[in-house]
Amino acid sequence: MLSALAVPLVLLTGYGIARVGDAPTPQAAAPVGSVTEYPSMTALRKVEQAGVAYELSWKITSSPLIVVAPHGGAIESRTSEIASAIAGTNHTQCQFKGMLPAGQNFPRLHVTSENWDVEECLILIAQRTHALSVHGTSKAGKVVYIGGRDTATGAELATALSAAGFSVVQPAPADIAGTSTANFVNKDADGAGVQLELTYDLRMELFPTKDGPPSTIGQAFVAAVQGVYA
Repeated sequence: MLSALAVPLVLLTGYGIARVGDAPTPQAAAPVGSVTEYPSMTALRKVEQAGVAYELSWKITSSPLIVVAPHGGAIESRTSEIASAIAGTNHTQCQFKGMLPAGQNFPRLHVTSENWDVEECLILIAQRTHALSVHGTSKAGKVVYIGGRDTATGAELATALSAAGFSVVQPAPADIAGTSTANFVNKDADGAGVQLELTYDLRMELFPTKDGPPSTIGQAFVAAVQGVYA
């Protein structure tokens, strides 16, 4: 269950007042060729152009929960749709979406959670007592892997999703455990968030079409997660 906010909802001086859909003014960027994964989001944003290579957005509410899609759009397909559906209109969300041509998004725009230093989102995360990140994994099958340092909420999610008919692994295996203190999802006010890793086949089943509505099973997934954070 959600606990009350322990900190005020403000942004640091220099970013102004955050409104729904606001994003920082993009820095000018020179075209780049084929590159490997950036060492941080700070480095990525110094090179890649907002509105061309990626889109960064957020919506702010008074909820103590923030839902983050750090690899949305075409980086890890359908994670944006899933995160947005879970957040709904009640919870704060932050999304980073890849917009490059097919095949370029993951290798060029995927920054690991330990190096995902989007300051605007980190501010919002630190102000909230609960953080949930939605990722895609290349593992086989239709499985939900639940990691992060908030193992109590993770266990509640595992119970709720299992009851809804989903195949769940909690805790997630070491390679996607999400337990590092450097992981952005564990930088909320309590120092412990939840990381969901969803297989490709499951993501496609939950949201069959890009930017489209959830399937019936997708609605069940969203309802199970929302119920835990009600």
